[in-house]
Amino acid sequence: MSAYTLRWGIIATGKISGQFAKDLLVDPSTREVSDVAHKITAVGSRSTESAQKFIDGLKNAGKGDAWSWGVENGVLDQVKAHGTYDGVYQDSNVDAIYVGTPHNLHFQNTKDALLAGKHVLCEKPFTIDIEELEELVTIAKEKNLFLMEAVWTRFHPIAYAVDEVLKSGKLGKPKRFAADFSMEYDLDSKPDSNRFIDPALGGGSLLDMGPYPSVWAMLLVHRNPHNKDKNPKVVSSYQSIYKRSGVDLNSRWIVEWDGLCHGQLLTDLSSAGLQEATAVLQCSEGDLIIEYPPYKPETFHIVPRPARDLGAIKEKTTHHVPVHSGNHGMSYEADEVARCIRDGKTESDRMPWEESKVVQRWLDDVRKNGPSSTKDMKGNAGQ
Repeated sequence: MSAYTLRWGIIATGKISGQFAKDLLVDPSTREVSDVAHKITAVGSRSTESAQKFIDGLKNAGKGDAWSWGVENGVLDQVKAHGTYDGVYQDSNVDAIYVGTPHNLHFQNTKDALLAGKHVLCEKPFTIDIEELEELVTIAKEKNLFLMEAVWTRFHPIAYAVDEVLKSGKLGKPKRFAADFSMEYDLDSKPDSNRFIDPALGGGSLLDMGPYPSVWAMLLVHRNPHNKDKNPKVVSSYQSIYKRSGVDLNSRWIVEWDGLCHGQLLTDLSSAGLQEATAVLQCSEGDLIIEYPPYKPETFHIVPRPARDLGAIKEKTTHHVPVHSGNHGMSYEADEVARCIRDGKTESDRMPWEESKVVQRWLDDVRKNGPSSTKDMKGNAGQ
């Protein structure tokens, strides 16, 4: 049986869209995939020239570039440059839209694509607030269209390897959790228009970085076989402020899974993250530790508890599970989208709408209960 081929339209031509496009051009067989394939059939930007420049950049892949395979094997043969996003939405040669715009534009771009009858993969954070997300889900349901937040980490090989450890039961019941995405970004050297600094763009650490400690909270605790609480809530939060623009420099929040454990999540633009412990799940029989970076880790450890509290895990083991050679890591989520659309699904079992809503509510709670200049920022639901 031949592979199901999904035709993609890409919205915006920034760095993240470029990386996604390159991963679509990588030979699927290099990640052991043969049931789905991809084509890029449209690119939308603020001008036709900008869209064409993006396409030309992809076509100019060198022989050592993994995405040169797609250039040589027809993945770009039907691609068209559009000087507007609407041109991509209305393109009959497009099945699904990848939304790679700044996150304050995600709602409107995704809504427009859905209303035009296109399936959508939208970059994280999905929306500015839960009201926007609820509206998008309603539209997707009404129009029977696939919709997913692009939390690429959920589809990396390490995420599946960690699943198997948790399902085995060897670690026992979760006792507590912590996850951190921090980096020394040097905000003082950046212009006021920088996406981390400008409140109008949803600046600060929370919205941009928050999905990454959250993904490990979801994978290690929320999806843990021991968890029964499907709507864990933020019970405490704190934000430090970057005085120049009033956005959050760092955000900390504690989530409670009723009857199970608490988790502490952190985003920070002022300090480097921990190399060997970007996420830690401590359990009754031993601990699971994810190495930095939280968005694309490739190594985890299973570690014994301290000697005075020793559990069933007696020796430390290290597990290296990299993404496949030549892939940046966004190809896996693209494969998931293709399979779901092929199978007539409107949402992914691995990245369902309800779990996007859980994380969106966390971000809403932390932002709205903090002192940052984005505290009162509202989305455009209903408009």
